[in-house]
Amino acid sequence: MLVSLIVPIYNVEKYLNECLDSLVHQSDENFEVILVDDGSTDTSGDIAKQFEREHAEIFRYYYKENGGLSDARNYGLSVAKGKYVAFLDSDDYLAKGTIEVLKKQLATEAVDIICFGMREVTEVGEHIRFIHPNAKGLTGTYSVTQQEGLISSSLPNACNKLIKASLFREHNIKFPIGLWYEDLGTLPKLFFLADKITFIETPCYFYRHREGAITKTYSDKVMDIYQVLAELRAFFQNNPYSSSDIDLNTWYINLTVITLARLSLCKNFELPDYVDRKIEREILQHFRHVFDIYTRANSKKRYKIFVFLIRLRATKLVRKIIEFLVRRKAIRV
Repeated sequence: MLVSLIVPIYNVEKYLNECLDSLVHQSDENFEVILVDDGSTDTSGDIAKQFEREHAEIFRYYYKENGGLSDARNYGLSVAKGKYVAFLDSDDYLAKGTIEVLKKQLATEAVDIICFGMREVTEVGEHIRFIHPNAKGLTGTYSVTQQEGLISSSLPNACNKLIKASLFREHNIKFPIGLWYEDLGTLPKLFFLADKITFIETPCYFYRHREGAITKTYSDKVMDIYQVLAELRAFFQNNPYSSSDIDLNTWYINLTVITLARLSLCKNFELPDYVDRKIEREILQHFRHVFDIYTRANSKKRYKIFVFLIRLRATKLVRKIIEFLVRRKAIRV
């Protein structure tokens, strides 16, 4: 078996048929789909079992108690038989011919990870934008030691990648359970461990933009980002390479801005003071040398300015500016 697709499922009855139909109608049938029902309480489990009955040559259904997205993905990895694995969120879907495209790419060149394009669509499938797998627009094959900032310039999403399963198993890489930003906590490690990473522009994945999926009330889980970044920092300190500090600096800058953008959507945006203080402490601790913000990161210039102001403890001002830019859609969340 060459490819295993892992589909975590939790209360997505509205979207699951379209998701699984996109797998039934792939032009290449030599793959397996691992359906991990993470304790759904709606009819999602029934839908998944029906697909397994009707297409037993493709689907394998598993039920487990609810443990969250990371737990479901890790379970899928434990039973997957494919040499390569991919992850499909159960409210999204694949383009027809995706499996064939990926297999042809593997036949051209043996690589560890293939990163492909995505189309962001509305809840009813209307096109919003094309998302390139790398912010620099890279195509072709690279390693992290050949291309500076390769990891931080690549989408940290799990869903637009085909990954050699041995990268998970031989290095005991798992998605972090109980934390938000599980993709960021996992993909950079896989990138570092990979010998060859290929980028193709083909939009294989359809990512559904769901308004209701964006958190509109404040949760301390938003601040998980700094725990994830701290774990990545520890990983790269134990596994150094020449651009690791640039990648980390870029993430600290970009994700601090994105976190503030997400907070701007909260209904109770008058946040507790400890949130601002937490962000300021993290920035001060990481950027001990202020010039690293400008010289050792690949972030946008305005993002660097925001983080510089946060370092000066002007976080409330930065939040107001970012809130304005989010309303103007100059920053996307």
